[in-house]
Amino acid sequence: MEHSAPLYARAESEAARLLETVAAGADRLVTRARALPRPPGGRAWARVADNGGADAWLIVWSPGSATGRHDHGDSCGLVRVLRGTLVERAWPDAGGRAHIRRIGRGATRRVPANRSHDVANAGHRVAISLHVYAPRLSRMNFYPEQVTPALAV
Repeated sequence: MEHSAPLYARAESEAARLLETVAAGADRLVTRARALPRPPGGRAWARVADNGGADAWLIVWSPGSATGRHDHGDSCGLVRVLRGTLVERAWPDAGGRAHIRRIGRGATRRVPANRSHDVANAGHRVAISLHVYAPRLSRMNFYPEQVTPALAV
């Protein structure tokens, strides 16, 4: 789906505002994340904010956990790492080559609408991240036939 520049800019601005508001309580978020039950080697998540135009999700990552290749539909996203380090493999378009980047503690990465990516905790410790989407996350598309985990780097 093609996005108009003003609409997309407004969504990114909304996501950025919510990210800063929620991230201001990072110590509380880390405490909450550590209490989330998660399967061994897996992830756990909880919605921590929703202002109608954007929502925020807290994710705790066990070592070795990964999302698999997916997109966020028409939502743009921001990912901020609160603890640990994540690895992202992102595809700029359907036929392009993936770009790999590490996202360290305190770093924020932008994820444009309809961009597919895989995120993983390639470290040996638990990682914690905050993900904000605008408009609110309503759809995720997964690409199981194209599994190329970020951990494989």
